[in-house]
Amino acid sequence: MPANNRFFLVLMLASFSKTFEEARYINTSANHSATPGEVFPWSSYRLPDSIIPEHYYITIHPDFQNRTFTGRVKILLAVLKDTDHVVLNSKNLQVREALLLPLPEHHNQKQLSLRLQESVQNEQVAFTSSSTLQAGRKYELFVSYTAALSSSFSGFYKTFYRTRNGTTRMLAATHFEATSARKAFPCFDEPSMKAVFSITIIRDQQHYAISNMPKRTTVPRADGLLEDHFLHSVKMSSYLVAFVVSDFASKSTASKRGTKVSVFAPSEQMVQTQYALHAGVKILQFFEEYFQIPYPLPKIDLVAIPDFETGAMENWGLITFRETSLLYDPKISTLRNKLWVTEVIAHELAHQWFGNLVTMEWWNDLWLNEGFATYMEFVATNHLEPSLCAEDQLLITTFYRALEKDSFRTSHPISLPVRSSAQIREMFDVVSYCKGASILRMLHNLLTEPIFTGGIRAYLKEHSYGNAHQDHLWQALTKSAVEAGESVNVKAIMDTWTMQKGYPLVSVTLQGRKLKLSQSIFTLYPQSDTGFLWQIPFTFYTSNSTAVISHLMKSKEESIDLPHDVAWIKANVNSTGFYRVSYDLPTLRVISHQLREQHSAFSRSDRASLIDDTFHLASQGTLKYSEAFSLSLSLGKEKEYLPIRMFVAHMTRMLSKFAFSRERCVMQLLKKHILSLLGGLMQAQRWDDSGTLPQQNLRTLVLSIAKGYRRLPAAQHAERLFHHWMEADGKTHLLLGCCNRLPRTLRGMVFQVGIKKGGDREWTFLLHKYIESTSSTDKVQILAALSRTRSTRKKKWLLNAALQNQVIKTQDFGTIVRQLARSPKSNQLVWMFVQRHWSKLVKKFSLGSSYLSRIVVSITSKYTTRKKYEEVKKFFRSRKNLRNLAFVRQSLEMIKVNILWLKKNKKQIKSWLRKEYTETYTTNRHCRPALALKRGRALYVKTRKS
Repeated sequence: MPANNRFFLVLMLASFSKTFEEARYINTSANHSATPGEVFPWSSYRLPDSIIPEHYYITIHPDFQNRTFTGRVKILLAVLKDTDHVVLNSKNLQVREALLLPLPEHHNQKQLSLRLQESVQNEQVAFTSSSTLQAGRKYELFVSYTAALSSSFSGFYKTFYRTRNGTTRMLAATHFEATSARKAFPCFDEPSMKAVFSITIIRDQQHYAISNMPKRTTVPRADGLLEDHFLHSVKMSSYLVAFVVSDFASKSTASKRGTKVSVFAPSEQMVQTQYALHAGVKILQFFEEYFQIPYPLPKIDLVAIPDFETGAMENWGLITFRETSLLYDPKISTLRNKLWVTEVIAHELAHQWFGNLVTMEWWNDLWLNEGFATYMEFVATNHLEPSLCAEDQLLITTFYRALEKDSFRTSHPISLPVRSSAQIREMFDVVSYCKGASILRMLHNLLTEPIFTGGIRAYLKEHSYGNAHQDHLWQALTKSAVEAGESVNVKAIMDTWTMQKGYPLVSVTLQGRKLKLSQSIFTLYPQSDTGFLWQIPFTFYTSNSTAVISHLMKSKEESIDLPHDVAWIKANVNSTGFYRVSYDLPTLRVISHQLREQHSAFSRSDRASLIDDTFHLASQGTLKYSEAFSLSLSLGKEKEYLPIRMFVAHMTRMLSKFAFSRERCVMQLLKKHILSLLGGLMQAQRWDDSGTLPQQNLRTLVLSIAKGYRRLPAAQHAERLFHHWMEADGKTHLLLGCCNRLPRTLRGMVFQVGIKKGGDREWTFLLHKYIESTSSTDKVQILAALSRTRSTRKKKWLLNAALQNQVIKTQDFGTIVRQLARSPKSNQLVWMFVQRHWSKLVKKFSLGSSYLSRIVVSITSKYTTRKKYEEVKKFFRSRKNLRNLAFVRQSLEMIKVNILWLKKNKKQIKSWLRKEYTETYTTNRHCRPALALKRGRALYVKTRKS
């Protein structure tokens, strides 16, 4: 382009001269079209395929004083089909000027006249040209705009933190996944429309800017501000763009290949960043070796954001985290915290390959990103920190969680069509993450390590910097199997797990030397045959041999010949398959006997699955509860965390249902059952931090249960520890004597006892400690304890403070809700609060977000009556755009399941417990109303006489 023309263009971009303003019509209002009655030129939520972006040049200037930002973007466009409009995504941006230039430029070419229209519903803008944009040509689109820094957790949003001296500091950060890049700059905000990004940030000298790529140069401006210019990015999707403007400090190191790894946090929290830096480098190097593909960027930043909705976000080269997911305080944090930080860092670094390097074509295949990252986080954690027993954590937080969610009728297939931003946000759920990870783990075990890793490496190399769908992965894995001499059709197997919802129940019947199998869908309550069939990697071992036998079950009914007579079989070895198992009754009873006599015949994972499957089958009606409770009697000898954790989870759910239905007698009998099995463990626990992570988890679990029994000393000891801690002003190092020390693994439980048994003085003291603490982990524990107050006024204060982001961060609103939702009285309080402030919550968290969905479900899932069902249904039907959202359907189904469960199971549960614990039944006032009345009258007479 001639120099005089280039100079003219620069002037045009700087001021968008009056001549240009007169040459085209721009509508900056939020109307659907430029003029009344004018139809938006595109009707689909998906963008047209006539134009693709190749390169974005983005300049962003945040104004912290006014809490706004201005932006300019130049997009290099390639036209694939003739069109007269450029449709792209934009939300809450006020377009000031726009210009379209054809390339290459010639002396006689001028900018094209444009007309702007906006579709608020589809979050799109259209720039319609007076001339046709020709296929095969390239154009440059220039747009300038302004917007407010978001008050939510998405887009380009403002966030705050407090220093130790009480000063409030502000920063601005981005979170674009899934559809929020459009809130920061007009863009083609779809994962398949990859492009190169060049970012420039204008800032003051008190702040520091970082983005996906390293900084190329900083240019001082005449107005005293600085311009940070970053290197061009690799080709990537818009949702991975990121920038942060803050006053954070940082700490850096380098990997073996020279990649710079840095951790950013407020200066007062830098002491908590050392472990993340260590783990980040080690995990990055592990994935480079595992995938056999070098990390492609020159640096990776890990940034602790003070206000963050999710756990972390995998922006390429600039990963952002909630503070609890990145910071590890060596003075307060536990092994459990270390495991969490390791897993989250591993998850996000896995995304640098699965998601960033190779991206799903559309959000229906989100599980390719999230399922893989979830599975690989455990693989990497097990490599880096094998002592943390990541496999147990995978079963608890991923496998069992997925089985629970996917047993509801309102579940959905892993791969699901989505056609709106709300539907896309709803895909970030347990099915995409946990079920996705579980079926990949199952496939990994089926194919074996060499075939699985070989296929993954081939898949990543073939589709690098591009997009893929699940069939591409199946093709790569099938090819890897063939090369290894194995004949397996991975697509045929895995389509049965990704294209239909739910999972199978495999019914096993042992008849002599023949093992008969049949499959049907498992749901929480009976339903007609769906016709679904799965190809199931069925594994088992027998009473005669620990050797694992594998069989790929493809039909509804099959049989396996055994070489010898056996007393029992254990199917789904170590829960590697995503299915449940139902044994014929004689076999189940032999297994129960084996558990009582010598439970070490089964691994801890298998003992946990026997408990979980049996209680779920009883809940559904396949088994009687007497069989499940009889099997649980073996736990009297159990010492491992995983099986006990599964048993306690089932007992807790039952206690909740009976509490909300006011069945106090059954509650007391259940508590007696728990005490009879775990009482010895409760009293054997030491109040310290010794042992492995599973041992620490077991101690925390059983002591948390023990504090609920008045006859046990746990509550009194915890209360004493709390008051010693108060007397030392919360400074653990000032506590004298081993019996007075506050174990870090038991802090949360001790805090809860202190608040529940204390009054205003204890609550106010702990609130001050919450405000003073610079440990995000400590803050979460303190907040959970503060929520255990008996004061309705304090509960309301906590909810309001969190919603308003005053003293308590809005990101922690869910912590308060989950604590309050546990008891019937405070559940009603929090449900009324959520209804009253619904519009504020939607504005903050967005419809369809997993955070908002969890808030609602944590409340409504406790309800057990038809009256509550109708109340919840009425509320959501009265709100626009809610009827078809998944969390509404899930909430209603959960209540319905609770109602049916009580109706079907209450009597048989009470009957078994009554026979097993006759003395408790005959002496407990909740079980014998007449006895309670008699005691009450005797006390009244005694009081009158005295």
